[in-house]
Amino acid sequence: MDEKVMRKIEHDVMSSLKNFQRATVERIDKLFRENRNRVLVADEVGLGKTLIARGCIAKTGLLCAEEHGKLFKVVYVCSNQNIARKNIRKLDVYNVGGFDNLSDNRLSMQHLQIVEQEINSTEANRDAQLIPLTPYTSFRMTSGKGTVNERALMFAIFCRMPQFSKHIESLEKNLSKGAVKGWYHWARDYYRGKVATAEQKTLQTANPYPKTLIDDINDNFSELIQNVIETLEANKEFDISLINRMRMMFAQISVERLKPDLVIMDEFQRFKFLLSEENSEMGMITRKFLSSESTRVLLLSATPYKLYSTIEEIEETPCDNHYKEFMQVMHFLFNKEEEKDRFDRVWSEYSEMLQVIKKYDIQFIKQEKEKAENELYRGMCRTERISVMDGEDFIDSESARHPLDINPLEIQSYVEGCQFVENALGRNSKIPMDYAKSCPFLLSFMNNYVLMDRLRAHFENHQEDLPVQRGLLWVDTSKIYGYKPLPETNARLALLKKHMFEQYKSHLYLWVPPSMPYYPLEGVYRDSKGFSKILLFSAWEMVPRMIGSLISYEAERLTVGEISHNAAKKDRKNIHYYSEDKRRYPYRRLQGGSERFLLYPSKTLAGLYSPISCLNKKMKLEEIKRQVSEMIADKLPEIGQVSGNTDSRWYLIAPMIMDGLEYAKEWANNYENSGYRTKTDILISKLMKEGSSFNDLKMGTMPDNLVEVLSLMAIGSPAVCIYRCNGGNAQNAANLAKVFVNRFNTTEATAVVQLAYPENNSNSPHWMNVLNYCVDGCFQAMFDEYHHMLMEDVQFCADEDKEQKIFEKMYGNDGKNGTISLHSATYSVETPGSFRRKVMKKLHAENRFNHMRAHFAVGFVNNKRDNDKLVNRKESIQDAFNSPMRPFVLASTSIGQEGLDFHNYCRKIMHWNLPGNPVDFEQREGRVNRFKCLAIRQNLAEQYGQDCFENDIWAEIFDKACKDMLKNGESELIPFWCLGKMQNFKIERIVPMYPLSQDQLRYQRLIKILSLYRMTMGQARQEELLQYIFQNFSNTESLKELFINLSPFSKKRYDN
Repeated sequence: MDEKVMRKIEHDVMSSLKNFQRATVERIDKLFRENRNRVLVADEVGLGKTLIARGCIAKTGLLCAEEHGKLFKVVYVCSNQNIARKNIRKLDVYNVGGFDNLSDNRLSMQHLQIVEQEINSTEANRDAQLIPLTPYTSFRMTSGKGTVNERALMFAIFCRMPQFSKHIESLEKNLSKGAVKGWYHWARDYYRGKVATAEQKTLQTANPYPKTLIDDINDNFSELIQNVIETLEANKEFDISLINRMRMMFAQISVERLKPDLVIMDEFQRFKFLLSEENSEMGMITRKFLSSESTRVLLLSATPYKLYSTIEEIEETPCDNHYKEFMQVMHFLFNKEEEKDRFDRVWSEYSEMLQVIKKYDIQFIKQEKEKAENELYRGMCRTERISVMDGEDFIDSESARHPLDINPLEIQSYVEGCQFVENALGRNSKIPMDYAKSCPFLLSFMNNYVLMDRLRAHFENHQEDLPVQRGLLWVDTSKIYGYKPLPETNARLALLKKHMFEQYKSHLYLWVPPSMPYYPLEGVYRDSKGFSKILLFSAWEMVPRMIGSLISYEAERLTVGEISHNAAKKDRKNIHYYSEDKRRYPYRRLQGGSERFLLYPSKTLAGLYSPISCLNKKMKLEEIKRQVSEMIADKLPEIGQVSGNTDSRWYLIAPMIMDGLEYAKEWANNYENSGYRTKTDILISKLMKEGSSFNDLKMGTMPDNLVEVLSLMAIGSPAVCIYRCNGGNAQNAANLAKVFVNRFNTTEATAVVQLAYPENNSNSPHWMNVLNYCVDGCFQAMFDEYHHMLMEDVQFCADEDKEQKIFEKMYGNDGKNGTISLHSATYSVETPGSFRRKVMKKLHAENRFNHMRAHFAVGFVNNKRDNDKLVNRKESIQDAFNSPMRPFVLASTSIGQEGLDFHNYCRKIMHWNLPGNPVDFEQREGRVNRFKCLAIRQNLAEQYGQDCFENDIWAEIFDKACKDMLKNGESELIPFWCLGKMQNFKIERIVPMYPLSQDQLRYQRLIKILSLYRMTMGQARQEELLQYIFQNFSNTESLKELFINLSPFSKKRYDN
């Protein structure tokens, strides 16, 4: 790859960035060229640090081409496989590829990855490598025996070493232990094959693999190899220490071979241990990895150090974490002694002045601030939204002004709980008040809590006292059984229900209504404007499980429960909550061939309705139906009719005849191959026969409403809408339509459709009601908007691959793991009966009455493991919440605060428990306050909805907003992240606070600190400094001039 090609890549990458991102990349490039090898980008959450890293790769690649013209090596270090999988392809500016198996990202395995990428680079004439690593698995090797992947690769190398030839069987036994199934099923042969392939392709090169690797082992690790041989000869098992020494050996060899030009450390705050001065072997390897004079290091983190330490946090820990971490990061950036001394001196002088700020003129202190700011700017950049707007411009905190309404049952529940715990554990034992305020039916959701363990231990010794009555401490499964309302014993939960089921009838929504509908929505969506999913954060792990269970139950009670009251006598046995899934009422109704009417992507019907044309004419739905019906009626006379009874198959055959035999046969062939077979598929089978034609089909009379129904299909059939959006790929449209049909076939969706059209249930087939639902909810606009958001995820793919990538993301693996697939979970719920059985240690303590479904709402909780299954589960939940489909509520602990995006369809944040640190507000709200987030789209749709459009509505809306709002070289934070004042739809901060509680005082304190904490950046005991400021300054607005500004765009604009 010559320098000319790299310049073209650099130009294209830089052109794709927003202006403030470009300014940051240019600043990094300037620092790198000035031999500043460590730079921190600490942009506020959600501003596109990964794209800045992409620009940095392109710029630094060009710099290295100028310097040495050799292979450009980039190492991308991130905290887990989920983030690696999400970002690595965005960073692949040179199309390195080969990221299908991110389980190979252990440091000990990189010797093979390096060789494979060198082979690929040579074969593809590319001069770049991009290697992903995860630090907890790559750099920390203190426990466990590594993965089966690591050990299988070690085995493949050792098998090629003569000294192991007599011990292969024993070696394999040791290395496969604990993972025998994976070892023999795939791992051993897989890595043997990879090593053999690399060996064959490098045989004639200057560095044949693995020969040079083995030479390195023999030259530098002979003592370790001898220890391994002796252990094998003595027929002893490998202990963890020995295996870790082998892993460390391969890690050290990998580091020697990596020699990266650029190291990118993403979400860097999660692995600050890499900066420590520990003297372990791994610490020494790490320092060697990061400290090479030729290696440039880019740190990415919105929170590279604790942004703010409260007095309580300082008192609970032996040190001030903010100040300690701030100085640690600064000393890493300015790693030469003279640089450290200079920074410490300037920063100390500024800090001393701040402590007695009242004594000095603000302008004088501002000069000292600028000196300190300039020192920071030599190694750090940070862009924030406050550079273009104040927080109150985009945060709606109205709900915080209204305390919760308390139900007497909540007080009764707390009294019952305290009495229960006192009777069991003694008078000094209580239920913590915050538990009671956070979770109703406490004893049903407190698994794995110390209090619950103590209660269980007590009753094991006093079984005669075991509880029998449910009271208000347990979920009443008898009420759930019959879809009865549960007692309101928690004001926070009541507020959440009010937002979801009273303010909006979201139990009747199957998707978030489009921000820009193409006509006024009808049916259940008529009053849905402004609806948003809700992201909820709690301090307690039991809350996400409780929310997932009880909110989903409430949505189900209002739909399935409502329908069940009118069930026929023969269906009565299947109407209760605990009926077996396959028999739950109401049953799936899109079957027997009726679903096919929604699966045929008619190109003719797709062409008869132009959403943009009708939108430009401001046509209402009835007008659109009438126009489309007239066009369809003009085509129908060309189709011959056959006398006889009314034949519903015309709903499928009429569009097929319009589309032509060849197109219809192609779809029919794919339909058949997809395994959709029912008795009524005989018609389709006839079409597939060679030489067949439409004249061979024996059809009855056309239905009277054929034209009307076909017009609805043209406007809202899932297959037709998707075909119209995806560029005319019929097979992909049909496959995605099948996923939507599967969702419509769930018990919950069936009930929603029946409730939406109660008058039609006896007169119209269910599939027509589904079609009406799609039309009323403007399925086309919903799908187009989601397609536009996914287009951002594939923006760096080749143009010809983008539609397929979007399809694969939505469809997943055979329609089961895609972003629009059905996502549900089941949570265990304790009852007095299950509690008794567990205490009495009975088998099968849990049964189906101890589980509740979660689909409308789900929980997102922490799990310290990082295996593929858990990573996929987290990614699946995130993707589902970022789709327009259910779940509509996501309840999380602190795990959801960093590194994850939930902004596509959510602008409401519910702080179930107030965070202890004010900065956590920004961290939480940053999950939804991101690029092209829902609040931005809802505002722009309202502002530009009356304009005319040509082709891509959302692209044109953002183009119009840019032209209107970006004046005098302003930051492109507007309109993609911020819109300034006069926003009707804001990020909504919901803070459910109890009346007369400490919550209200705590909230006021947190918000007050939040307004000025930036002024205390890098200062010791920040809260004491703020208390001093608040006591001495009645008006603190002028003090905002003392905020540290590290934004390259702002500085560049100011300098100009």
